[in-house]
Amino acid sequence: MMVPKMLEGLLQAVCIEKRSKSVFDPFVGSGTTMVEALRSGFDFAGQDINPLAVLLCQVKSGPFAIERLKTGQQELLSRIKSDRKRRIEVNFEGLWKWFTPTIASDLSRIRRAISGEEHKWVRRVFWVALAETVRLTSNSRTSTFKLHIRSKDDLSSREILTLDVFERVLTNIVDRLGVEAEGLRAKSLLGPGGVYRPDLEITLCDSSHSIKGPSTRKHDLLITSPPYGDNTSTVPYGQYSHLPLQWIDLKDISSSIDPEIIKTAYSIDALSLGGVRKNALDRVEGLRDCSSSLREALDNLASHPRDRSSRVASFCLDLDRSIDPILSSMKRGALMIWITGNRRVGGIAVPLDNILVELLEARGATFLHRINRRIPSKRMATRNSVSSTMREESIQILRVG
Repeated sequence: MMVPKMLEGLLQAVCIEKRSKSVFDPFVGSGTTMVEALRSGFDFAGQDINPLAVLLCQVKSGPFAIERLKTGQQELLSRIKSDRKRRIEVNFEGLWKWFTPTIASDLSRIRRAISGEEHKWVRRVFWVALAETVRLTSNSRTSTFKLHIRSKDDLSSREILTLDVFERVLTNIVDRLGVEAEGLRAKSLLGPGGVYRPDLEITLCDSSHSIKGPSTRKHDLLITSPPYGDNTSTVPYGQYSHLPLQWIDLKDISSSIDPEIIKTAYSIDALSLGGVRKNALDRVEGLRDCSSSLREALDNLASHPRDRSSRVASFCLDLDRSIDPILSSMKRGALMIWITGNRRVGGIAVPLDNILVELLEARGATFLHRINRRIPSKRMATRNSVSSTMREESIQILRVG
């Protein structure tokens, strides 16, 4: 769980060391690390498998054409208000489960109006506002990242003015981006057109397979928090992104997006770390010798239902598979900061911090220090039917060998 103030402190410490100039986050998520890196003037490269996460980072990284954004905002709202079409612009399984006809019609008006914006970054800002509007107006509960239908009483009593919700959300986003641009400009970090002066790359990519991007530059600082790939007891970011992505023009995120990635509510999570459990316990045997902590955790889970140990095995296999591509993008001697959360599965502690360190040390990395901190809040139950969720996270600091 990335916390801005914590990351700011870590980056300040790194600046004092005066060795790191380029930050890499292979699991960039909504861009918390990226934002703090930009504020500190670092070069930055980030990637993620979730298209909505990539879109959020694309918006937060500019180019900050704020005046064009403000003008575009007024033009957009005018186009929405003058649109009298009734056509529904999307069609996907579950459309009428998650949206009323009136809300679907209003969202379609917004979608058509956004498509009329010529400036790509401004259009992306509008898509982000639409994504949040979709979340707030759908029939899914907003108290969880998972897709859960609201109760009948709740649905029957709701009164939603979709266009008002969108305008409020958009205004808030525009205001925040304006403040962010002012801060970056005050540090002379923005060039003509609001472009961030240092190098910046955001890529849609599966980090467990390869590292992609327009440059082949190696980085000297890694800061990342791998997503926990067990939807049963952790945050299912793919489910959270599913409905918004149905309404967004995916070409504005990346021309290479496979539409299959949003076909079901579980498609993105299945591609994330630990998303596929098939034969995981057979495939994990080779990792037991690399990590005594993993071996002990799996042995302790041996008497429990098989699905619990397979969840742990699947996540650790994908995490291990991501390490070589990540290390290949780092300079020799580069500093690495990995933020992980330890969980209990079936009442058994799974020390992901130790497992990660052991997998990295097996590749020649040097462990330097560990910081443990309480997680202040998470949008999930403290307990559920199969596990206690994470209450504490661990920050591992290592050097690339």
